[in-house]
Amino acid sequence: MNILLTPEVMVLLIEDFLLFVFNTIAAIISYKISKNFNLSETSSNQYNLEKQSYLASYIIKFSLYLKIVSIIFFIYTLDKLSLIIPGAMCAVGVTSASDFGLYLLLIKILNIYLYGFWILINNQDLKNESYPYTKSKFKYFLYIYFFFLAEVILQYLYFFDIKPQELVSCCSTVFNSETISIVGQLTNIPNYISVPIFYGLFLALLYFTFKKNLKVIGIVNLVFLIFSLITLTSFFGTYIYELPTHHCPFCILQKDYNFIGYFLYIFLLAGTFFGIANFVLKYFFNIEIDRIKISLSFNSVYAISVTFYPIKYFLINRVWL
Repeated sequence: MNILLTPEVMVLLIEDFLLFVFNTIAAIISYKISKNFNLSETSSNQYNLEKQSYLASYIIKFSLYLKIVSIIFFIYTLDKLSLIIPGAMCAVGVTSASDFGLYLLLIKILNIYLYGFWILINNQDLKNESYPYTKSKFKYFLYIYFFFLAEVILQYLYFFDIKPQELVSCCSTVFNSETISIVGQLTNIPNYISVPIFYGLFLALLYFTFKKNLKVIGIVNLVFLIFSLITLTSFFGTYIYELPTHHCPFCILQKDYNFIGYFLYIFLLAGTFFGIANFVLKYFFNIEIDRIKISLSFNSVYAISVTFYPIKYFLINRVWL
């Protein structure tokens, strides 16, 4: 079966093509605005730029929101493709079906944060009648446009590179304790090291949120994201699966586990995003936003949720995995 003809893959490729067209138009307008926009002028050129800035803002905002939401559909698509690719048990196997898979996944996660920062800057700009961040936000969009292009190109390369007749590695191989892959090695950090670091970082978030230290909160959130993914794969996930040998960050997205993975990832990404956004907007755009409590709330729900599984397992079985 040609996976390019599956409805989900076609939707993703068509979506990317349409967004490429619209975002390219927005990038051209952004370049003109970043060069010539000046609210103190009353020329016809300035008037046209102001009108075009509204158009470009709506195009970019719609497109970036769609890209953020579509990563959920992308993961769902990978999970569904695992049914037709030999050897794949979940999205991990499908990702490894092409050399572009891991890079595509990483840039999609990175872009969620980059897109989100633009949306926050745009919101702050529209709140002020003098539009103080108009030039900054369109200049910033020119940078993230290249990350958007990289994601689109990688997605096309990835789906066109998959050969459904070839056997791929399943998650039990990728995350095996003897694996030589970078991902496997990272997730094989001993639990007696990674789990205390995870909880230490969460306590640090509580402390620095109380102190309102935006710089440290941003840095700690970034490290917290990394160790959350490591511990979810190496420790907490095994209690969700109730199997000590099952290390996979994607199987928790499946129906067998009540799709709990979507809940966990949304809260983790939202919590770390708002925590990092406070730092990025303050120090790179001189914009102050108050999202540290929202960040801590999402991160707390995530930490409590993953902690629930080993405690529940121990209370029922009176033994740790």
